[in-house]
Amino acid sequence: MSAQPSPRSRPNPNATPRPGVPSRGDGARARLTIAPDRVRRRLRARLLMWGAALVTVASLFTLVAFHVFAAQSAFTLERLSKERTNEQFRNQRLRLAVANASSASVVIKASEDFGMVEGSGVITLTVPPGRHTNSPSLVVAAPSSVKDWSETKQALEP
Repeated sequence: MSAQPSPRSRPNPNATPRPGVPSRGDGARARLTIAPDRVRRRLRARLLMWGAALVTVASLFTLVAFHVFAAQSAFTLERLSKERTNEQFRNQRLRLAVANASSASVVIKASEDFGMVEGSGVITLTVPPGRHTNSPSLVVAAPSSVKDWSETKQALEP
């Protein structure tokens, strides 16, 4: 069986002449075309493959970027952990220095260096409970002599 042109000639809107191929003029060449739906399917397949490749590359790039950010965050956390540990040690050293500086022996030595002397005796004043607690007119001053003490004692007695 040989391929002969159909006796009925009909124009094919999808037929395009190929360059370099002589046309016979009777339209036989125009009827021999590649199936246009096959070309469209190949074009869609190419576009789909390019799209899939682009999505794959973009997702890999995003994955690598997230990995880099995670590694940087890990380094930052490690640095902050070291800083926190150093600051805790510094806080302990400062607390020890404050405790040493505020101890009784250091305070007594510093007061002696400033020329302060220890008092000759301790005077304790006792106020009877509940009698003068709300009285605003009562002012008690430390006695400077024996005479002041006797006056203060008389003022406190009923």
